[in-house]
Amino acid sequence: MIRSDKVKSSLFGGVGFRNPTDPEYKGISTVNQGSTSGLYFDDASYFVTIRNIRDCQEDKGINNTEFDAFLTNMQNQVIDNVCREIIQAKGKMLYFENIYPYEKSFNETLEPSTKFIGFEIMPNMLNNQVGKIEWVELTFDSEVTFTLYLYNSNLKTAIKTQSVTTSANESKIVNLTDWFIDDDTTYKGGKFYLGYFESDLSGAKPIKRDFELANLAVSNAFYSIDPVRVDNSSTTLDDEKVDYVEDTYGLNLGMSIYRDYTQELINNKHLVFPAIQFGMAAKVLDLVRTSIRSNPTQRLTKEMIQDIEFELYGNASLGIEGINGKYAQRIETIKNALFFEPLLTVGTLR
Repeated sequence: MIRSDKVKSSLFGGVGFRNPTDPEYKGISTVNQGSTSGLYFDDASYFVTIRNIRDCQEDKGINNTEFDAFLTNMQNQVIDNVCREIIQAKGKMLYFENIYPYEKSFNETLEPSTKFIGFEIMPNMLNNQVGKIEWVELTFDSEVTFTLYLYNSNLKTAIKTQSVTTSANESKIVNLTDWFIDDDTTYKGGKFYLGYFESDLSGAKPIKRDFELANLAVSNAFYSIDPVRVDNSSTTLDDEKVDYVEDTYGLNLGMSIYRDYTQELINNKHLVFPAIQFGMAAKVLDLVRTSIRSNPTQRLTKEMIQDIEFELYGNASLGIEGINGKYAQRIETIKNALFFEPLLTVGTLR
């Protein structure tokens, strides 16, 4: 897998657009002009111009700010697509676990206090592995909406929050998006705390795990998870005052472990930038080729469409590589560099 947020923030601006000299189309932001690699999208094909993009996108009345955001989104899409194509056959799930898989009864409840309650998660993963909290299970005696938090012990503020709503006297699964147990740009290492503030329950009570194996957690070598109660000041946790408790107070979670190639792509971004350049070119050519804008000055002739398709697809019989072929070559070059597999050799003992 890859962390889309990380690769986008790290690779964005590696390739840029040139600011047009035509006053009507000039004025794209320095962010979209930026090129740390020295490569420019415009150099991949003479059809890749700010004028062509602006005239062929669907919003005829788009203003400069909106168009600049459109260019930003295009670059982010291309970066994400390129990185996913590079690791397409590599980013597999290594492990998944429902942490508390056993049946619960709904006979007893627990009395909330006024602290933070949830799980302490201590990762024990290798550099190319990342944990992801896929979902949280909520088990409470009544319907209530509150905020779920994820903290890293090296920061005072939560790194993730999500509003969740329970169902009365039954379990409810809530899917979480991009809740990673992994290093980030603002924190490295440390423990993670996932849970809620008991004062937010508004009278609702968590269901007690009091049925046979209900409070038995599944363990593994990738991380340790313990139910805890933590002192807090407002929404800031005091991780020096952590009490380990026997119950999960209405919470359960599903955790996956993936083989992660995010940092490897970031470390080798000089290899990735040429693929991003041609990935954008292919995207722009397809935009121009399929434009539905009908202004007379923007309408494409049959001959122009043929020129664009020749630029995009080339001509295999003449040995001419189009943009798509050049893009595929660069993707293959990156794969060979990052995931080199030596040829099997056969020898004999003397």
